[in-house]
Amino acid sequence: TKKAENIYVVASNLIGDSSPPCGYAKLRVEDSQITTTTTTPLHEENHKNQNVDAYWFGSRCFAGEPIIVPKTNADLNDEDDAYLLGMVQDAVKDRTAVAVFDLKRDLKDGPVAMLWLKSAVPHGLHGCFATEAGGSSVFC
Repeated sequence: TKKAENIYVVASNLIGDSSPPCGYAKLRVEDSQITTTTTTPLHEENHKNQNVDAYWFGSRCFAGEPIIVPKTNADLNDEDDAYLLGMVQDAVKDRTAVAVFDLKRDLKDGPVAMLWLKSAVPHGLHGCFATEAGGSSVFC
């Protein structure tokens, strides 16, 4: 099994305040480019990481737990050969979308698509990606 180089989280953009999740952040946790015989941590203990890639939908938009879906014919050894999908509830307009991010791009560039649903979906819905054939995904 290959270690994940990045993790994707739902996050709040207010520092020092407990606020609702309104965006996604990408955090690098491993670096396959480092080729040493000893383990080298990317971030030292008590070190503030200023290099966080993030996208914020707005203060009245609530982001749900994201999932990673591989692209068709994806190279499963390339974590960026996938999409990040997440439910976003716009509380002001009372509508919900599925945000689609291409992981080959920076999150801060925004979603490549916003798929607006016919009905609002309550914040907190999350699930798992499965193929059309109904088989379970390796990401579930």
